[in-house]
Amino acid sequence: MTVTTSTHHKLSHSRNTDERFQALDRALARRYVVRLLQERRLRSMQEQSQGDVLFRPRVEICDNASSLRITATLELPGMKADDVRVTLERDNLLAISGERVSKALSDQSASVSFPVREIKYGKFLRTLDVPSGTMMSTISAAMSDGMLLISWPRSPPGAITRSPQ
Repeated sequence: MTVTTSTHHKLSHSRNTDERFQALDRALARRYVVRLLQERRLRSMQEQSQGDVLFRPRVEICDNASSLRITATLELPGMKADDVRVTLERDNLLAISGERVSKALSDQSASVSFPVREIKYGKFLRTLDVPSGTMMSTISAAMSDGMLLISWPRSPPGAITRSPQ
């Protein structure tokens, strides 16, 4: 059987492309696993320091390249602004914490049962990375209809920003 050079070239090119994609896939998988392990280690450290934290509120982060600020929205239904604390930990970690208390439990007697319980009550903690050097005075937060909107500068004041090259 005779293989033409163009067919042979296509086969070797295809193998090279496959090898490159496999190498990229392995590299991305490694990065993903490392990040998962880092998040798990951070979560376990937080759970050890905050042993009674029961849940993490869901979050949506908006990073609009045309804006100077990054915005995060957290779901905290039934909560008021006074029930939530926003603090800056270790220079670049924004911590959102508080406690959601069931009104039904405090109003009901011990004989009441709940066949279905899907609403999470108790203490919560959610941490978000912010740029190193961010000051609390540059972080804004507002609560409306159970949604906490937090924004912070893309880069802290006085930071040297590099122009794209």
